[in-house]
Formats: sequence, structure tokens, C-alpha cells
Amino acid sequence: MSEEGNEIEIKCPNCSPADEIWHEIIKSGQSPVAKCMDCGNVHSYRVPRIKMKTVKVIVSHMEQSRVMQMLLDETDRFFIDDELVADDISTGDVVPIMITALECDDKRKPSASVKDIDTIWGRAIDEMTVKVAIQRGEVTEPVDLKVPGDFRFVVGQNVRIDGKDYPIVSIKIRGGSFKSKENDYVLAKKVKRVYAKKPYQGYRGKY
Repeated sequence: MSEEGNEIEIKCPNCSPADEIWHEIIKSGQSPVAKCMDCGNVHSYRVPRIKMKTVKVIVSHMEQSRVMQMLLDETDRFFIDDELVADDISTGDVVPIMITALECDDKRKPSASVKDIDTIWGRAIDEMTVKVAIQRGEVTEPVDLKVPGDFRFVVGQNVRIDGKDYPIVSIKIRGGSFKSKENDYVLAKKVKRVYAKKPYQGYRGKY
């Protein structure tokens, strides 16, 4: 399939010999030619060779975990809290995850290139079980609520549990910080715990 007319990031010998910039592919094949979109220079280039690496991915969901094998570009780099679609090359299963740890030579790092990564640890974010603490006077009742990973919990709005609405008063984010201002929101995949209150008798709307 011809790639002519497509764009590619490569170095321009005329205006950008050190950094890659956008080019339009003029001719594809074994001797490709591209036109620099900055200076207009037309030149040949070498197609970058992509080296792939099989990386172990450990995905946790609630109290369970599963091991997957994923094929990744060695030049890619990942960070903690990056979102990644884990695609198991042996089963074909696909799970969206949030990266929680990167293991390199038995050490965990906040970021790493794929070529250095031995294991990616992640948390499934397609469906989350969020812990909700409902305050009823001096008593707090813990409830587990299953929601999509992109579900929004909003301070000041209601969370519906077992057919009843409870106003959210604050949200604890994974990592320790809190959201407590009205209309602050946190996506379920980033929530540690939601704090809500039993509404006053006769409650009909905003708490």
C-alpha cells in the first residue's frame, strides 16, 4: 500500500539536521523521498526500523490479577499513571489499564523506555469498583460501587446507590489528595474513596 501523501517525522538535512520535523512523503518504497513541511527541501531518507519487544504485563482488577504478554516498540517510553491498552499476544484479550509500576532489573522506576522494562504493572480501568463511605450521623457505612472507569464523581452532586441518592461531600484521589470544592470532579479510575452523606429528611435536590 502506497504511503505517498502521508506525513512522517524525520530529520531535514537543510533546516533541522538534529531534530525530527514533519515531512510529506513524495515517494515511498525502497528509496523513499519526502518534502520538508518547514523549508520545502525535498530529500531521500532512511525508513526507521522498529524493533519490538515482548513485555510482561500484570493487570490487577479488584482482588485478582492476570499476566499478559504484550508486544511493544522498544523506543516507546512510559510513565506511572499513563493509560495503556494491554493487548495479549497469546490470547488476543484487550484490557485498558492505568500503569501503576514499571519494573526494570528488579527495581521500580517512575518512567522507563520499553527496552529497559521487564514488567509493566497496571490496574484495569474498563470497570472500577469504587469504595463509597456514606456518613449517617456518627456512623459511616462502606459501600462498593461498580462504575465505568471514565465515570465522573462530582462534589455537590449525588451518587446513586441501591436506588437512593446521596450527595457527595469530598473525594479522595489515589495518591492522597482530596477534592472538596463544589463541582470538583474525579474520574472513577483515579478515585481512592468517595465520601457521601445521607440526606436530611425531606431532601429533594441539592444538598
